[in-house]
Amino acid sequence: MRSGFTFKNRHSSEFGITLRTKSRQLLPEVRTSFYDTPLSDGSYDFSDSNPFGREFYNDRIFELEMRITAGCLAELEQKCARIAAWLRGRGELIFDSAAGVKWSGRFVSDTAFTPERRGKTALLTAMFRTSPSGSAVFNTIDGVLLGGGVVLESDIPLDMTEYFEIPLPYSESAVRAVNIGDFYVRPVFEFDGAAENISVRLGDSKIYLENIIGDTKIIDCKKCTVTAVNSDGEENGMSCMRGEFFELPPGVSELTVYVSEPCIMRIRYTPQTIYDFDFSHIDWGEEDA
Repeated sequence: MRSGFTFKNRHSSEFGITLRTKSRQLLPEVRTSFYDTPLSDGSYDFSDSNPFGREFYNDRIFELEMRITAGCLAELEQKCARIAAWLRGRGELIFDSAAGVKWSGRFVSDTAFTPERRGKTALLTAMFRTSPSGSAVFNTIDGVLLGGGVVLESDIPLDMTEYFEIPLPYSESAVRAVNIGDFYVRPVFEFDGAAENISVRLGDSKIYLENIIGDTKIIDCKKCTVTAVNSDGEENGMSCMRGEFFELPPGVSELTVYVSEPCIMRIRYTPQTIYDFDFSHIDWGEEDA
């Protein structure tokens, strides 16, 4: 079993690196907002006082120790130069120990090193600044690919179509939306059909599309866009929208969806995790996976 990491689609073993994790944050730092008043004890915490009603997080730091060996000092320096060129910039970071999670990160430490053992060994400390949450290597519509880093024994179906592709009749329907990660996601709602009036509500948040023309209507809560797709291309549908974009919390949410004509609704997102995925506690409903 390999023990290392992949960065920008290249594995650390390509460079003869022996890896040791020095520090890997279990949780990202919360962005806090406290207010002190002169005539009261303590302070007020406004960290979750925002339209989404939750705390937001700062980037996290992963610190790795890399050992490189070579036959002589000149070879060692060549290896370190190749490593420095590889680590430069931003890319996807995946650890072998959690191959189902990818982090969007940037190498932020220098690549200085001190040769040891007469120039045959060097230790480099690599620090990556990454996104607060990690992403799965699959999304809910395309499903899990074999060899994609998800353990075969995981309690998750390879084909999740029946859970995230829902036929809707004309009328208002209750739709069960499962967030299979342990972090918030901003989904994409896709509607195939002739419905020109569509609404999606979660709690007090509602998105309403009125008189939108297209074979497929796409509400992208992550990019904050609405698109109408026709046989001759795509059109911006923001002028047809009222309401506000929202996100799905971990677990099960009940959406109230209205369509003016029967159609197929797809709920597309890439699951997110605060550290690593555990699919054993997913509530798949009556048709448990």
